[in-house]
Amino acid sequence: MKRRITLGVWLWVVCFFSVGTVSSITVSHAWGRTITDMVGRQVKVPDKAQRLVTTFKPAALCVTALGLNGKLVAIDSDSQRDRLQLAVDPSIARLPAVGRKSIGLNFEAILSASPDLVILFAQKDGIAIADRLVDHGVAAIVILPETLSSLYDTLRLIAGAAGVPESAERTIAVCEKIVGLARQRVASIQGKDRIQVYFASPLGVFTTASGDMLQDEIIRMAGGSNVGHALSGYFREISPEQFITWNPDVVVMSGPNVRRGREILKQPQFARVKAMAGDRIYDFPSNIAPWDFPSPLSALGVLWLAKTCYPQQFADVDLNAEIEQFHRQLFGKGFAELGGRMSRK
Repeated sequence: MKRRITLGVWLWVVCFFSVGTVSSITVSHAWGRTITDMVGRQVKVPDKAQRLVTTFKPAALCVTALGLNGKLVAIDSDSQRDRLQLAVDPSIARLPAVGRKSIGLNFEAILSASPDLVILFAQKDGIAIADRLVDHGVAAIVILPETLSSLYDTLRLIAGAAGVPESAERTIAVCEKIVGLARQRVASIQGKDRIQVYFASPLGVFTTASGDMLQDEIIRMAGGSNVGHALSGYFREISPEQFITWNPDVVVMSGPNVRRGREILKQPQFARVKAMAGDRIYDFPSNIAPWDFPSPLSALGVLWLAKTCYPQQFADVDLNAEIEQFHRQLFGKGFAELGGRMSRK
């Protein structure tokens, strides 16, 4: 009898401490390999990640373009309402939200999704959150897609971590076909003949892209010159006087504030700026997902801007057909079927 009591107590102690041990571990995965993310962090990841969490829109669009949206178990709040994401996969709306890059991520919400791979951003506290997730046993990679080549690296990194590297090469090939068409048509445009382009960011008409940003490369690959190229960092605020001094040939506007931006540029002091005098102010497409920030859709931004700046070089190019095919190849549905339409001039 005494022996039974001792054995029972021993089993109770084992069970108690076993439960306590399990509850103290957030996630337990069989790590298969180590990869290097885009800020140089060495990260142990599973052989084939199956439960993905994205924390900002470019990452979510990359995942969807790779055909991996079915592996998402949580998503940032912006992507949860993104028109393109929802048109491709309505179940996105039912995924748990983990917050927004701009106002902060919910660390506990990320953990509660039991991910085996979290994709974060390099800006703000993204790296710190990634390191904290690793401390909790969750693989977390940081991406930095601020050039077309680094966007391709991003696609390869995500697809490789998910164990499907071939999906990255397929997506990249679709993007390169579009970019290559633009590159071929504007290759002969050199130096002083390049159209001077001003990019008005989503933050406001007098906030523009620096030479360190993807928008600068989109302009260059489209055959133009970014008047803000000499600036550094991320979106930079400028004065109206600087805008007048730059005197751009073309203005492209992005985001929800384009109507207000157009009203501002109608003021008399801007009347002699070439873009205003020539009525060459354009809204960057499209209505369902932007083509002017880091995602595979930026390839379409290059072609659209090139045709907008140099219509004669693209007279025989059916832009609508190219857009339809691009969306069908990456998202399984054509642009119109997804609810897409081009932004107005």
